[in-house]
Amino acid sequence: MTTFPVLTTLLLLPLLGTALCLLFRRQADLCREIALAVTLVILGFSIWCFTFPAAADGWILSESYRWIPRLGARLTLEMDGLSLLLVALTAFLQVIAVLISWHQKKHPAFFYALLLLMECGILGVFLATDLLLFYLFWEMMLIPMFFLIGIWGHGRRVYAAVKFFLFTLAGSLLMLLAIIGLYLLHGRQTGDYSFALEALKATDCGGLEPWLYAGFMLGFLIKVPVIPFHTWLPDAHTVAPAAGSLDLAGLLLKTGVFGILRFAFPLFPAAAAASLPLLATLALVGLFYGAWCAYVQNDVKRLIAYSSVSHLGVTMLGLASANVPAMEGAILLMLCHGVTTGALFALVSMLRRRTGTRDLDRLGGLWKEAPVFSCFFLFFALASLGLPGLANFSGEFLVFVGAFRTVPLWGALAVAGVVFAAAYTLRMVQGSLWGERPTRGRPWPDLTALEVIALAPLVLFTLWLGLYPETFLAPLHQPVRLLLEQAAPLVAVNGGMP
Repeated sequence: MTTFPVLTTLLLLPLLGTALCLLFRRQADLCREIALAVTLVILGFSIWCFTFPAAADGWILSESYRWIPRLGARLTLEMDGLSLLLVALTAFLQVIAVLISWHQKKHPAFFYALLLLMECGILGVFLATDLLLFYLFWEMMLIPMFFLIGIWGHGRRVYAAVKFFLFTLAGSLLMLLAIIGLYLLHGRQTGDYSFALEALKATDCGGLEPWLYAGFMLGFLIKVPVIPFHTWLPDAHTVAPAAGSLDLAGLLLKTGVFGILRFAFPLFPAAAAASLPLLATLALVGLFYGAWCAYVQNDVKRLIAYSSVSHLGVTMLGLASANVPAMEGAILLMLCHGVTTGALFALVSMLRRRTGTRDLDRLGGLWKEAPVFSCFFLFFALASLGLPGLANFSGEFLVFVGAFRTVPLWGALAVAGVVFAAAYTLRMVQGSLWGERPTRGRPWPDLTALEVIALAPLVLFTLWLGLYPETFLAPLHQPVRLLLEQAAPLVAVNGGMP
């Protein structure tokens, strides 16, 4: 443990970068360099956090300051193994987001300022353990994404941005009602009005527990997203710029799963236990429905967007299985999905810049014209499919093992879903890389050196996740076991701690 305020610094750095970008808004090159420098420093801080050991209560770093004493709200930031991995993922992907947006010409200062502001919001979501502070960051990360889609998107960008905002705002407001309800209930029972997570865990919610749990879960399930709340995702992904798609797939969707693990399950364990069969059903429906919708898409970006719905179905099945291997697998799969799917979205944006299309009927023959691009695209497509030795495989395998342990039928159905994943992945690869180009025209240029530099770390990270996932599983073991021990009804559903 260090006395240096690492967590506060992690949140202040992107805010400082935002202010500098707006201050030097007339100097585009300087704004790019500021954004890259700030994201690299944040990445360095997040890597430094791996050197701190976890305490007996699971927390690696903890900071708390006075904020609104009259309401019992504090600026409480805490990091355990779960939030450590997600903070590192955020810092890593934001560096890539800046690199793949290096030649952004439309309002570059405002663009980089929004990227950094969103990074602050996402980091805050992963670190805040005061519910009012968490909600502040939860809302804060929505606004930059709304502008990124609405201003720098393509096609029906305003429609997609408004739809994204309305869906997520509706979920957020339901969660706010549940937060206020829990806060008042706890205050009446104890006389201590507080938004602290640890204090609120002791609240006796009685008959209100299912309603409060539903309020939290609807906010999180919309963000995941789980069917039937998924309709905003394909539209947002289809029109978002490259960095927006990367952040959306790699980070924003993960905040929903994180919220379930950090808040919904520990605060309402009895209601959570009762909801597990419903969660598993929604997860399996999402797995197959997302895969089928992906298979019938011609727009490559839309295809990948629906594949995200399918992958997150596997993640949600891991949570619904509520045992150690399944939950560790679900969290690992979040990391893998963030890297591989984020990379695919970045590649598709590069593809559109070269060809002017993402339609499979107008693509083909890329392997001959752009071999470097094709190698990267094939690599990340196979990793997303779950090929052994690459990312996704280890996470999916652990989820399948955990699901079999809880309800064998869930595991069997989830494994069958891999066949559907293979079908849409092969169709995407075959339609874009192989065969002949349907129309003649200017040659399509291959990746530039800067694009290769931006994608290379994602390749290394994908190999690391696939070949030695223990690096990322080790920090998770203690937080997952503590979560299951605290949420006794969840464990009881599966006959005890495995």
